[in-house]
Amino acid sequence: MEQKYFIHDGIGKKGPYTLEELRKLEIKRYTLIWHGALNNWTEADKLYELKSLFEATPPPINLRKEIQKVPPSLPQTTNVDYRTGRIEYLKDNTLQIHYENVIIQYRYANFGERLLARILDIFIIIIPAAIIPILPGWLYFSLMHCSESQQTIGQKALNIKLLSTDGAKINFGQSTGRFFGNILNALTFFIGFLMFFFNKRNQCLHDSLASTIVVSEIRRINKY
Repeated sequence: MEQKYFIHDGIGKKGPYTLEELRKLEIKRYTLIWHGALNNWTEADKLYELKSLFEATPPPINLRKEIQKVPPSLPQTTNVDYRTGRIEYLKDNTLQIHYENVIIQYRYANFGERLLARILDIFIIIIPAAIIPILPGWLYFSLMHCSESQQTIGQKALNIKLLSTDGAKINFGQSTGRFFGNILNALTFFIGFLMFFFNKRNQCLHDSLASTIVVSEIRRINKY
């Protein structure tokens, strides 16, 4: 009887496929594969019969620690090291980041969520900003965005956060650049904000300049 294979795309299980059908799919070297002779899900490039699919193209260079995928059937964890992670942009306009012990899937925050979060944050800093221009806002947004949670108080209330487009944790320089990039939005007659509606990652001008995205968590998968 011919071996049947299943794949997992981080959202659900697909299959079964024959080996020939599997070879024709656009699977990546870290796509999860399972068949009846395996005890657990295994990355595609670890299977002998699929190694030839990846030998001609070397894996992309990633200076961060490579994280292995596992099936989404284990309990969640809250102990996550957000400093390093491998980001994967999915075809359904979501993304997932592979950390050492968890995979977290996100969707892009919509305009209403971002606007309401910004209004809440402005109410928080409006008094000190009226006394000392720029400085309170710069420190508030920059320090909050490079904090462990990577979100302001307003963003936390709306369950959204800021991420770097390469999956790394936001640093102070990056969050500072994003804050002052907001000035360009005003200088371009708010065209920088309107870019949100024409960008596939819902980025405004200051997001693009700082290489950041605003997201909302969908689910997380514990690896162990």
